[in-house]
Amino acid sequence: MVLSVFFLHWKYQSAAIRVVQVAPMPMVNRLCGSRRLGSVRWHSCCPAALALRTKTGSSNTGHTVRIANKRLLTNSTPEVFFSGALHGDERLGPATVTELASFLCEEYGVDTQVRRLVDFRATWIMPMTNAFGYAAHRREENSMDPNRDFPYLHTRPERCMQTQTARAVNELFRRHLFQFMITFHGGMRALTYEWGSRNHMTMPQRRSTEPPDETAFREVGQAIQAAAGKTLHRRWFYPLGRINDLVYPVEGGMEDWSYAAGWEKSPTPITVCKPNTYGGYAEERTKYRRDSISTLVYLAEMDNYKTAPDNSLGHRLEIWSPSATNGHIARNLRMCLKTIEMTRPEVVVLPPSMPSSAGDGATSLSVQIYGFGCHQMTARLVAVPSSVVPGCLVGEDGGDLEQEQFQQILQKSVKMDATEGHCRGLSLWNASTPPPRVLQGAVPTGEEVCVLIAAEFDQQWARQTRPDPLVTPRSHAARGRLEERYQVKANDGPMMIKARRTKLFAVGGPIRLEATSATTMTAKDTVDQPALAISEETTMATSDPHTSLGSSIWQQARLVPTTTFVNLHPRPEEPEDVTYAQDFFSIAAISFALSIAMGCAMLLRNRQEVAIKANVKDAQTRSELAEMVGKDPI
Repeated sequence: MVLSVFFLHWKYQSAAIRVVQVAPMPMVNRLCGSRRLGSVRWHSCCPAALALRTKTGSSNTGHTVRIANKRLLTNSTPEVFFSGALHGDERLGPATVTELASFLCEEYGVDTQVRRLVDFRATWIMPMTNAFGYAAHRREENSMDPNRDFPYLHTRPERCMQTQTARAVNELFRRHLFQFMITFHGGMRALTYEWGSRNHMTMPQRRSTEPPDETAFREVGQAIQAAAGKTLHRRWFYPLGRINDLVYPVEGGMEDWSYAAGWEKSPTPITVCKPNTYGGYAEERTKYRRDSISTLVYLAEMDNYKTAPDNSLGHRLEIWSPSATNGHIARNLRMCLKTIEMTRPEVVVLPPSMPSSAGDGATSLSVQIYGFGCHQMTARLVAVPSSVVPGCLVGEDGGDLEQEQFQQILQKSVKMDATEGHCRGLSLWNASTPPPRVLQGAVPTGEEVCVLIAAEFDQQWARQTRPDPLVTPRSHAARGRLEERYQVKANDGPMMIKARRTKLFAVGGPIRLEATSATTMTAKDTVDQPALAISEETTMATSDPHTSLGSSIWQQARLVPTTTFVNLHPRPEEPEDVTYAQDFFSIAAISFALSIAMGCAMLLRNRQEVAIKANVKDAQTRSELAEMVGKDPI
């Protein structure tokens, strides 16, 4: 069955209000539990989604959708942006991004990796960026091309920011710090990145010069190119390259502006606009804070036809099985999901274990990890006195820690083990994924410590050959990985990036090992063996929230962590049959306690999930709209 989705698009011009109902878009099958999902009913499956009206000064245009976990959102949650249709006659983008929103909502409670994408990132979607053109089935908005209207390389200030489309995007970028973006187009097939303007071309060859973020552009581009898959001729479905080389250069393109508006010079090439249309637009809105707009942006030309045939869209199930016969929707969904993943590099920590004594009063700790949202990772297992990290609380990756505390953590940390190599990343559509990496080291006794993972990601992104202009990588995504400390604020509103090159991830709560001599008798010989007594609550709390039943308990443990006391004490010699009986009853008691703990965890989790489902009306209150949009609501 093919569903049709309708959007209501508001345009506010002075006191007049016009409501434009957009034509139906063919969609693939999708379900929410036992209910089919029609119209824009994401709230029924995804209370984290919030539909917004985006203000643009004297005018107001568009529906913008955010997909995120409201309970975990902060002012520094990494953000990614998708534009559906900057040109109204290129019809495939809105269907793709609408299906992306539905996919994230529907799979959130089913797939642990999708849950990670929603919990720790914020995905912003403008389904019909140029809604006027989409409704009229025209490229332009009132005879003005939005992708020539951005403040980049315009010689006449009155000729930019004339469209409400460009103003809506500009207002969103002023309030947010998007690390990645895909803008969907049609009319050819290519996946391209910077540069796309005449001021960054070599002459007479008319080839694009190298952007400062070339390595990051190329590596991430190759990852999303691979996610889209190949053709029947075993070639990549999307050729990858620079916009000037595969498409053509333009003035006023959204791509060049969204990459360089925060760091190239103004008024040239970053134009200060003074348009007269729609009652004008304040020139201050095209003056930007340093480094505020520095997005790694990809232009996806999806099909040779601007309106792809319905039978080329494909089916939702194709997303799980990449094939040369996949339809457009599945291919582009995988590209979007990979882009969302790359927005935040992180280490996923699986439940640790303490299997044996390592000698010298220490116990061996074993931790399995894998990298997510990255290409390359270097990770170290370290022990830090808990007095330096109270409760072992480092936040999501240590970026919010004060500089003095962060330096103390690095100075007082004891390296236990290290590893480096490729990150595993999303495995939604991969039949085989590499196993987790194992870090193992000795935890000294007699002191309460926090065990952390200290990691660096994608350091190869610093490589350059002949960058134009001659500067180091400028994008948020690269600088958050490469610079010792990177902080930047949005032009308007509270959003900021607080990142460090070395990122910290907690393995669990504080651990204390209390040791004395221990002797255990066996039938063959006598060995020194510690008796480990680890509380069940802490064992569950150290589980990865996205790979175990104890996700709610994990979140609790991060707020109120418990201390694990591992007592190493001497055992008197006992008859062999008594020892076996005690072992049997001990195992039975532990199994019973674990069963009770797991039952309580599942009950607590269900209650918290019910609490998380915010009321739809609450999600759309005036106060929240004002907070998200940055202006007083109408």
